Amino acid sequence: MIQAIILIAEALVMLFQLRFLMQSSSADYYHPFTQAVLKLTNPIIRIPPIQTLHLGAYYVGGMLVAWIISLAAWQIISLLTGLTLTDSLILGLIMPIKVFGYLLFFLLIVQALTSWLPSTRSLSLLMYQITYPIVAPVQKVIPPIGMIDISLMIIIFVLYAINGLCYKFFGLYWRVI
Repeated sequence: MIQAIILIAEALVMLFQLRFLMQSSSADYYHPFTQAVLKLTNPIIRIPPIQTLHLGAYYVGGMLVAWIISLAAWQIISLLTGLTLTDSLILGLIMPIKVFGYLLFFLLIVQALTSWLPSTRSLSLLMYQITYPIVAPVQKVIPPIGMIDISLMIIIFVLYAINGLCYKFFGLYWRVI
């Protein structure tokens, strides 16, 4: 039961974080994948205070909803298991960070794999648009070498390093999620 709640919460958090990335990177609005994400998240994002939340060029409404879902899920889990309020708050704050790392990892892997296949060109372009704000600073330092772009590998290595540092810093809290 608890694992199902965590799994559903992580999926919802990832969905709203994906919405955040798509809006902030101005991904192709008419792509079927983008339309699916928008239709799934619009009922919540269209609430007036959330819809208008901007931090510079970033639409942070999706991230805010992701944090709220995470905190609510861990509060429900604390009621079911007797988890302390402090622990549930810490886990509720950590979950979106870890899930965002997973999301970036999956998007980068999909981008790399789809770039090799001509039949998936539109999906590859969409993944490129979504990950561009993260990949562009690395590409400025290390530009693509011909057809080979190692910036994706560098970002994945950095994600692994950050994951290891977070595990050392947060300990069991990081492992629970």
